[in-house]
Amino acid sequence: MKDYYQILGVAPTATSAEIKTAYRKLAHIYHPDKNPSNTYAAAHFNLIKEAYHTLTRPDLKAQYLQDRWLSQSMGAPPEKTAVTPPQLLKAVLAMHQQLIHYDEYRVDRKGVYEKLSALIDPSGIGILNHFNQRDINRELVKWMTDSLFLLYPEDQLQLLQQLKKIAAPPESSVLIARKEAELRRMIRFNRYRPFLILGLIILLCIIIAYSL
Repeated sequence: MKDYYQILGVAPTATSAEIKTAYRKLAHIYHPDKNPSNTYAAAHFNLIKEAYHTLTRPDLKAQYLQDRWLSQSMGAPPEKTAVTPPQLLKAVLAMHQQLIHYDEYRVDRKGVYEKLSALIDPSGIGILNHFNQRDINRELVKWMTDSLFLLYPEDQLQLLQQLKKIAAPPESSVLIARKEAELRRMIRFNRYRPFLILGLIILLCIIIAYSL
């Protein structure tokens, strides 16, 4: 998960006043009005706002601290905040390399879902669409789609809906649509599979009964 303290450049023990001071200092540096043609500055400014908004609202901060503690207790390394499309794509590729080595019978599927979802959260999608580097967006959609294989079909569909929000070439939409159709067929099959198995058992019993 994102380290909002690291983004603002303050310690986890920082007071509200220190957080506010750090935010104002960074906002002054990265504000779009001061960097009218600097897309990196604009993307980083959005992260700064997100961090400040989370750490200054008691309800959001409490939830963030709980999630942060849980992540650390499970030994997860601090997330290196990606603020450009190449960094996001690199993070997706690194995640894909991790997933192909997971044991599909022992993997925490919901945990994997949370990690993948964090890569294409509203902030990440905003960065991708802000820079509008279509080639990178296409590759990111492709590798994210390839990284869904360990998830439950319903969770895969949720992430595909997020991928649709990324400004990418038409072939990316075709890839997502193809994957969605495949998943929906799988979901329908899984829904009726118990009845198919029951029908086969009954048929087998009838065949055995007639053969006696």
